[in-house]
Amino acid sequence: MQTFSRTQKTILAILAISNVIVIGGMAAIVITTMTRPLAPPPMPTPTVAPTRIEKPLWTPTPTPTVMPTIPPQPTRTRTPTVTPFPTATPSPTFTPSPTPTPAPILLNNDNFDMLMTNRIPGWKWDAYVNYRPGQQADVETSYAEPFFSAADDPLRQIDGSTLKIETMRWLKYRTWVHQTITVPAGSKLYFQIKVNVFSSLDRVIVKAGIDPSGADNCYDAQWGKEERLNQDNGIVTLQSPTIVVPPGESPTSTPAPTPEHGEEKPTPTETPPPSLGRITVCFYAEPTYPHINNAAFFDKAVIVVK
Repeated sequence: MQTFSRTQKTILAILAISNVIVIGGMAAIVITTMTRPLAPPPMPTPTVAPTRIEKPLWTPTPTPTVMPTIPPQPTRTRTPTVTPFPTATPSPTFTPSPTPTPAPILLNNDNFDMLMTNRIPGWKWDAYVNYRPGQQADVETSYAEPFFSAADDPLRQIDGSTLKIETMRWLKYRTWVHQTITVPAGSKLYFQIKVNVFSSLDRVIVKAGIDPSGADNCYDAQWGKEERLNQDNGIVTLQSPTIVVPPGESPTSTPAPTPEHGEEKPTPTETPPPSLGRITVCFYAEPTYPHINNAAFFDKAVIVVK
């Protein structure tokens, strides 16, 4: 058996002594506790007796409650039977009909195509002429016959083929170009046309008009604003006053021819024509002063329906 060193023996002895001391202390505590007398139990707190309330020997007489006086019932008046008002049927919501777009009214040869010397297909012209070649001319009062042709200068053309109006040098002209057409009566419309002007000295008077009566001339035309133009003004749109087309005369019906022997009787296919009217559109040109060149150029005539 291995022997302990001196140091180990010393440690073991110290530990044994410590155990003996601890065990002895614990035993002393247990013995002391067992020999100590027990503390007396706490004394209970005495309960206080409730104070006795003496009941009265007499019973109070209750005060009688006064009976309320009931108000008399009001006399009931019979409610008259109310006749109910009849329920009004609501009126249907009015939906306005859309205003139809007026149909365009076309002029004959409105772009002045196929022009020839002094001939304007689809149009007629009138002129005030008081001068004949060989006469003594007066610069203020002499008016020669106008010349009509197609514009040959691209700077004066408005839209392709363009009508040109001029006369001989150092003389003036005064002319009206017009066209009469049939249109629906009651139409509200006006006439307009584009114009370009060249004057080597002064200006040219131009204007557009319309005759509601449909005369074959422009004597009673209603004229729009008068313009005095030259090449500095460029292309200008002339416009007539707005008119309402009056109805024309009622058409007379032509009786159907009597069929010959053996032929079948033709079936009538007549339809009453709508109410129509006739109008005349016009445009006018006149130089303010005679000079070498006073030319007016017209194109793109149109009727505008409102």
